[in-house]
Amino acid sequence: MTEEMQQSEPVSGERLPAVTVGLFGPRRLVKTMSEVGQEVAERSVHGVRFLTGGYDDLSEAEERYLRLRDRIDAAVFPGPWAFDLATTGHWLTVPSTHLPLTGAALYAALLRASLTIKDVDLSRVSIDSLSLADVSEAYSEISLDTAQVYDVPYEGPESVAGFAAFHREKWERQHTTLALTTILAVERELRADGVPVLRIAPTRSSVRDALETAVLLGQGTRMGAHQLAMIAVQVIPTGASRAESGDYWQQELALSTHQKLLSEARQVGASVTRRSDTLFLVTTTYGALLRLTEQFAVAPFLGALTAQLGVPVAVGAGTGQTARAAEANALMAVEDSVAAGGKVAVYLDGSSDRVDLEPGPATTESAPVDGTSPIDQRALEIVTSIASAMSSTPGRQVVVDVESVAAIMQVTQRTGRRMLKELVEAGLAWPLPPARSTAGGRPRQQFRLLTEKLD
Repeated sequence: MTEEMQQSEPVSGERLPAVTVGLFGPRRLVKTMSEVGQEVAERSVHGVRFLTGGYDDLSEAEERYLRLRDRIDAAVFPGPWAFDLATTGHWLTVPSTHLPLTGAALYAALLRASLTIKDVDLSRVSIDSLSLADVSEAYSEISLDTAQVYDVPYEGPESVAGFAAFHREKWERQHTTLALTTILAVERELRADGVPVLRIAPTRSSVRDALETAVLLGQGTRMGAHQLAMIAVQVIPTGASRAESGDYWQQELALSTHQKLLSEARQVGASVTRRSDTLFLVTTTYGALLRLTEQFAVAPFLGALTAQLGVPVAVGAGTGQTARAAEANALMAVEDSVAAGGKVAVYLDGSSDRVDLEPGPATTESAPVDGTSPIDQRALEIVTSIASAMSSTPGRQVVVDVESVAAIMQVTQRTGRRMLKELVEAGLAWPLPPARSTAGGRPRQQFRLLTEKLD
């Protein structure tokens, strides 16, 4: 069968990648799927293409799939049987879905039977694949009794083998006037045996829903490594540290945590945001998260930070298609890690079960900053000039703000703010919690210069 293709051109400014979806199943059904796919493609504001892999017998399904597998981002199968066979056969390579078997499809089949089959008694039929609840719902729609309606639900690939015998036995005992099946092979076998049979086909609405689901699955495949990921790091002070902790100790711990996180995050191009003295957010991508966790085998940062800081640390990682979704998952995950006492990191993506990640090697040395990533010469000159002008006492911290930097360097406050940003990015300054102003108004942001790095 020649592959049919439908495509909508991506619009200007498209943010999501174009997607190719494979449609698999009996030729007649695939033709319907293809027609509905054209409608889906025309309505889509993103590039969508459908490739068809129709077959005459289920034994051809794997070959048709393998022929297209390198060209598709998602797949749609004709029903749960074909989908399960692909899954258990281990030849499924992309996210996939199947056309649903619902009461709506049965209702449509009953209506078709009443219009096309003479003297059919719809209250005396045998039905396969659908659940009893779906059958009861469909019959209630047409106010028919189900006392003489026989149903055998789909319960896995092995259950299909008994469908034909089930229908034949009910017909031969004159319990039924019609067999309703979802399986093409069963329909052919019963028809050859002279048993009145009609195939239950999915409605166009359910086909459309399945195709739109597949498009979303395909977009997830294409975005893959570009999906946003966030890692929340929560410092868990011990009882002893709380007793001895003043503002100075808390700030020192926060600065040390921030510094070590920046050192680790630079290796994967991630950014670090300080939310409070004890909570930090690392923003990165799903691909970078895979590298940090070694394919979700070890916890990111957990072992190294705990060893370097000397206090327990909780780590939660989350992903999502938006920053808000990734952050929400990361914050929920870090709460679970806190509840576990920081013994494991937790990963949540909002759709699957949580994944617990054991700590990696507890290194006491942070990732090299000065050796492998030399500090920018301009940043060194700026911090040296400021420190010299402040005439700091040896061993005493140098704390500045935008106004003082602008005055010392004889530049505008905007340039002073940019200089401080350069120092932070170079690891030569750390933002301090804003100090409350006695005169009211917005508190000034202060920065501690890490002059010890100049030695």
